[in-house]
Amino acid sequence: MFLISSTAVADEGKFTLLAEQEAAPFEGVLFDPVATATIITEKNNWQTECDLEVEYQLDKANTEFALERKNSNIRYEALQEEYKLVTKEKDKEITALQEALKKQAPSNKWIWFSIGGAAGATAAVIVAKQFIN
Repeated sequence: MFLISSTAVADEGKFTLLAEQEAAPFEGVLFDPVATATIITEKNNWQTECDLEVEYQLDKANTEFALERKNSNIRYEALQEEYKLVTKEKDKEITALQEALKKQAPSNKWIWFSIGGAAGATAAVIVAKQFIN
């Protein structure tokens, strides 16, 4: 863990190949060729794994978003159809009620208006006479 964290913030560093029993020209940690190759390839493997995981997560999020959007569009279209159907039914109901009202309305409106006015005037005269006497 210490080696990984210290190399993450370190500079490029120095590298040299040494033969057996040869002294190193600088202080450091010496790896054999297999260990060096392992370190180099592990870095590449980690980068590849990270790239694959990021790509997988992005594809997964994109697929979930597309599904959610498709479901929202389907719901929106269904609500639009429901609204159109309800509006159409309400328009039919209004038309039917208007027709029923027209059938119930008297055709001799002026005669009924005159009779109502005369009845109201007669009632007013009778009430007035009751209070005046």
